[in-house]
Amino acid sequence: MQKLLVFLALIAISFGLNAQVRDELRSQLSERGEVYISVETSIAESNKSSLRAFSFDKIDDGRIYFYGNKNAFASISSKSINYRIEPIPSQLFDVAMLPNAKAFTTQWDAYPTYEQYDSIMHKFAIDYPNLCKIHNFGNLYSGRKLLCLQLGDSVNVNQNEVKFLYTATMHGDETAGYLTLLRLAEYLLQNYNTDPQATYIMNNVDIWLNPLANPDGTYHTGNSSVNGATRYNMNSIDLNRNYPDPEDGIHPDGNIYQQETDKFMKLADSVGFTMAANIHGGAEVVNYPWDTWSQLPADDDWWVYVSKMYADTAHANSPANYLTKFGTGYVNGYQWYSVWGGRQDYMNYFQHCREFVLELSNTKLLAESDLRNHWDYNYKSLLNYMEQSTYGINGRVTDSLTGLPLKAMVEIVNHDEDSSMVFSNANGYYFRPIFTGTYSVKYTADGYYPKIINNVSTLNGTAISRNVQLSASADCVCYLDENNSVDIYPNPISDKINIESSKKLQLIEIFDISGKKLIGMSINSYMQVVDVSGLSSGVYLLKLQMENSIVIEKIIKP
Repeated sequence: MQKLLVFLALIAISFGLNAQVRDELRSQLSERGEVYISVETSIAESNKSSLRAFSFDKIDDGRIYFYGNKNAFASISSKSINYRIEPIPSQLFDVAMLPNAKAFTTQWDAYPTYEQYDSIMHKFAIDYPNLCKIHNFGNLYSGRKLLCLQLGDSVNVNQNEVKFLYTATMHGDETAGYLTLLRLAEYLLQNYNTDPQATYIMNNVDIWLNPLANPDGTYHTGNSSVNGATRYNMNSIDLNRNYPDPEDGIHPDGNIYQQETDKFMKLADSVGFTMAANIHGGAEVVNYPWDTWSQLPADDDWWVYVSKMYADTAHANSPANYLTKFGTGYVNGYQWYSVWGGRQDYMNYFQHCREFVLELSNTKLLAESDLRNHWDYNYKSLLNYMEQSTYGINGRVTDSLTGLPLKAMVEIVNHDEDSSMVFSNANGYYFRPIFTGTYSVKYTADGYYPKIINNVSTLNGTAISRNVQLSASADCVCYLDENNSVDIYPNPISDKINIESSKKLQLIEIFDISGKKLIGMSINSYMQVVDVSGLSSGVYLLKLQMENSIVIEKIIKP
């Protein structure tokens, strides 16, 4: 505390703050870890580099609004930047909370306590065990949890479906998405097999919903209330500046990865999302990539298409003045304002996922009386965007000899850039959302010859499947059963090759590198001598099949 007081005293001297402002600055930094300020637009524009440590919030009436922690204020302590401390958005009025003793109802007329939120999430999984599963992907130092619901027609079986994520409340004081995602979970579960669109999505999409990405910020004042919520996490860090950035490096904000960041990145690595949206508040607009740099994404036409669809659908279900920022209700992120270390760019660049930002409410801490309205405005748009994840180009990539899945890069020739290619998952399945057009698709896997399929035509709102088999290259040595011991000798081979296996051999096949089978024999033995005198000089692939086991190895005949 003593260091904080010294630091504040230095700021006060530097800025010539009066006692009232100094006390307010000290109080907010001490109690909340953040201060909400505004700077005249012209001053902010001429001091961009100095204000980099602050978190941009909005532009309104000739002023730019920022959040800042103590390090941000220290970075401008020697600068003559006139700013104004603004009222805290989450303290402008009190929102209603459910009584602790009251069970959460489907009226959605108040905010849950943290304990009620935890209970609601678990209750979904209990009430719909075949349609809903709960995941705790991280315990925070505060004791609160990072929870995610997984929804689908059979969440206990991996159906190799496209994986989709909605997440909200990354900024703890932006609560429009919090109740919206809880209600979306209820809607999908209750309307399965009755509503055609909900049923289609549940049958074809592996859905993940994370309503509360920054529980420490949302419940800053305690588990019983969201009033007084903070944008930052418990360490006064803006989580939406804390991710690796395509342009600004792995730690663009100069901070270590926060618990929330680290645990989310591990979740993204393990699941492999194809599409996602990150829900915020403070504006009403759909924000699509990129945020960090000015070049447009490779799929800019697709982004405009899905962003416009979201906005247009919301316009059809809301008052005339809703979601109308920039006239259309959607915007390219950089053309609005530049953000570094944002999760949207992290997901698109490093995870090869299509994620955009939904700014659902001009009011950050949405009044309880507006919760139902914002659900009505947006739920059809939310469903439409999820449905889009099932369209485009999809299929499976496998080994031409074994039929086993391959981890392959799927690239649109003369189109993909800035990491817009996608990869097949561990079971070989890939999903590539893309705009209407005719494309050449290239498939590449380590140890295999690449393959290009030309004239793949797509149409918005439809899916086209292309399954691909890749042939192993001469450099491929594939042990598909690491627990099986196999001796193959000699290699290079002469006229005969000896094979000994710890598991009983059932099938022996030899292929040339183009995949043509030259020798095949069914056996039932642990040892076999194979006559290869008829093979010419070259490189071949030997495939051995045992019970629940396959081994492929390169052999050479001089």
